[in-house]
Amino acid sequence: MFSIKSVKSFLEDESGVTAIEYGILAAAMAAAVGYIFSSDGAFISALRNKFQDIATDITDAGTGVKH
Repeated sequence: MFSIKSVKSFLEDESGVTAIEYGILAAAMAAAVGYIFSSDGAFISALRNKFQDIATDITDAGTGVKH
């Protein structure tokens, strides 16, 4: 049978709480990243434009063309 001491020890054990908190945090971060990258908003447009500028600079690197 269970003793009162073992039941009390079980109720006071918080070792799994941290893992659950990290799981909830990871799910929230994944949802936020998914939302940011799935919409075609200002962030994605700015990112796309910056990568296009970098690609243009790399292409023009040896030609003497400056932007």
